[in-house]
Amino acid sequence: MPEYKKFDRSGGSAPRRQSLLDEIKELDARLLSLISRRNYLMGKAASKRKQKGLPLGDPDMERRIFETWTAEAGNKKFDVKTARRVFDQLNNLAYAGVAKPENRKLSTYVLSPPQKPVNVTFDGPGSLLQSKLWIALSAAAGAESKMGPLCVNDEITELIKAFNQAGAHLSWDGETVESRSGDGIEFEEKLVFAGDDAMTMFLTIAFGLKTVGKFKIAGGPILKQYDSRPLAEILSPLGARLNTLDLQSHGLPARLECGGRMASSLEISEDIPAGFVAALALAAWTYPQGLTFKFAEDWQGKDLLKEVVAVLKKCGVKAKLSETECSVPATKGISVPEEPAIALEPELCAALLSIPAFSDGQVTINGEWPKSAIAEDALVTLKKGGVDIKISKGSITASKGEAAADLSFDFGNANDLFPVGLALAVNSRSECKLGNIADTVLFEQGVELLERLGIKYEREDDGLTVIPGRLKWDEAWSAPTPFFGIALGLLAWMRPGISIENPGDVTDLWPRYWTLYNSLPEINGLKDPEVKKKDESKTRRRIKID
Repeated sequence: MPEYKKFDRSGGSAPRRQSLLDEIKELDARLLSLISRRNYLMGKAASKRKQKGLPLGDPDMERRIFETWTAEAGNKKFDVKTARRVFDQLNNLAYAGVAKPENRKLSTYVLSPPQKPVNVTFDGPGSLLQSKLWIALSAAAGAESKMGPLCVNDEITELIKAFNQAGAHLSWDGETVESRSGDGIEFEEKLVFAGDDAMTMFLTIAFGLKTVGKFKIAGGPILKQYDSRPLAEILSPLGARLNTLDLQSHGLPARLECGGRMASSLEISEDIPAGFVAALALAAWTYPQGLTFKFAEDWQGKDLLKEVVAVLKKCGVKAKLSETECSVPATKGISVPEEPAIALEPELCAALLSIPAFSDGQVTINGEWPKSAIAEDALVTLKKGGVDIKISKGSITASKGEAAADLSFDFGNANDLFPVGLALAVNSRSECKLGNIADTVLFEQGVELLERLGIKYEREDDGLTVIPGRLKWDEAWSAPTPFFGIALGLLAWMRPGISIENPGDVTDLWPRYWTLYNSLPEINGLKDPEVKKKDESKTRRRIKID
């Protein structure tokens, strides 16, 4: 508050009290100064992530910062939901100053797909989870194998680099990953960089447990803030200890010390990350006694273990999975297929298969549709949103159909499809409900998208009722997740000219996405962009001087 002089009783006139307008202007000036400082600090962190090829936003850091907002909102009597929108806009303001190169050349990426029925056929991206399992297994076995087409994004390349640091012979070219024969992997006394994907860290730890010794694991901004304490519960009986090297953090960098007696059986609690259990199961054939996991019947990680067991069985490991137990026996040698079969990435492919609901025509993706809970829930979402699906051996085809009469979405295990479900709901032009949205951040981001589109809605505890209306669009939006970016691309059929500030984030998920989108409506196989070679005869001339 500004300071005022005391009233002069000697006869002088009292100073004029600052007007309400002037006081607000003064507060705003101070506020802008603070925002400028905040932008600098958030931008500094985003720049470091950008240099490592990571998204500008760090979800874990944002979550921890917003805890302060949540606490202060209650004290200051602010509405938390409104505060969340302000918080997101402040973050976007900071990230805008660290824009990707393509965003600097073009301030916004305008989406205006051709208003024609599509006719699309291409080889779909392989499952990220299955790809990681096969890459790690091929590296550990020192096997000769070739995998593709895969979704070779940052998560995959970071995993490849991490295992190469331990002696693997992995490489990638386009959508293909190759493993050359070798002696396997050895982590002792190594420093492995795990990037920012927790699964890479889990797999590194799991395969590092098999030998006595110690090694260090480093990571990017996200894994630096990872809370590794729940891992201790399962590492201790396996004769290992993960010591974080930063006393102010429970994340990376850390040192894994191995060599104690390894238990042959583990009880799995809800606190232990399911991905870590899956990584341990994949590596358990290398342990002296193998490993058996016991868990409750309703444990959420069984689908992951199902994927792991299927992979191990194809390599000759006699792994077993029941409703409450998974066992992986010790195995001296395994036989990795030369070309492992990898199913399609379900949520990403489902988002691509939703295109005919907006454009008419059909989309065919070559590849095996996976048999998993996520894949089943993704198909339910598509069918309710008006997409007819035909699955055959080696491909899946989508065409426009009729939306369900009583339209309601429950995404189940396919949580990432929430933005695409929102787009399908708007496209249905009828009142529909979206329920069981457990992720509150995702929920608020969906609400913001609806408000930007000018679509009316009604909020519920864990869901929304979307009311049809005419779409509007005023300015570009920074899509909070890649699937929100894909949703904007779908909505552009209804309202051409929708613009996105961060198209590169969608490319981070699948590098070929914009190649596909910009090649519509007719596609028969996705081709890499042609690189023009310089004509050296023109650029380099010899001049003879007499």
